[in-house]
Amino acid sequence: MTWTPDGWPRTQTGLPATEVPAPATLPPAGRDTPAEDGADGFDAPVLGPHWSTLRRPATPDWLSLTARPSHLRLHGGRSPQSLVGPSLVARRATAPRLSFEATVEYRPLTFQHLAGVTAYYNTRNWHYLHLTADDDGRPVLRVASCDRGVLSVDEAGQVPLGDLTRLRLGLETDGAELRFHHDAGAGRRPIGPVLDATVLSDEHAEEIEDGRIRSLGFTGAFVGLWAWDLTGQGRYADFDEAEYRTLP
Repeated sequence: MTWTPDGWPRTQTGLPATEVPAPATLPPAGRDTPAEDGADGFDAPVLGPHWSTLRRPATPDWLSLTARPSHLRLHGGRSPQSLVGPSLVARRATAPRLSFEATVEYRPLTFQHLAGVTAYYNTRNWHYLHLTADDDGRPVLRVASCDRGVLSVDEAGQVPLGDLTRLRLGLETDGAELRFHHDAGAGRRPIGPVLDATVLSDEHAEEIEDGRIRSLGFTGAFVGLWAWDLTGQGRYADFDEAEYRTLP
């Protein structure tokens, strides 16, 4: 890659290279726990630099750190199939073994209301532990996944919540495996099956059909907080104490 005098990058052939030489020196094997490990109680008036949003800036029309002190309020956005209006706040997954937890307070009124924690790659590849309502309007906690656009929902393993509206939700990855868990005040409990964490990889996200590229994997995996409102009314969820840790 070279830069023109007016500041534009150019490749030698005008096309991106499919292979590039490895760097002359590599970082030493092993490293200390990254500085981004830790908890965020959402006490600052703006999001920290380790957080990212998806395809829209962190503006007050859907995100607030002041509406409820020491909480991140997300107004539910559109479904993953939509390329506009998602309500996702996430941070990069920096290790094959990690944990991510957050406290969620939410009262869904319909199956079109969802809020929880996610391991996310793109609109076609993700895992999601969320509060929602069943067909009768009763609050439940359940797991959903999307693998190359194919959605699966673990309705058999969902947990009725009754009047409970505040939960600690989390996930752990161990190489190719991902597990969700929850804590309603009586200790951590697993929920849902062991999931395939490789759907969150660049290699899996790359899709080629009939010799043509449908999608490329290049963004990397994220873990974070996600709220949907498929009614379009923006019902909000409050999040607190989001904690990210790399595991040995």
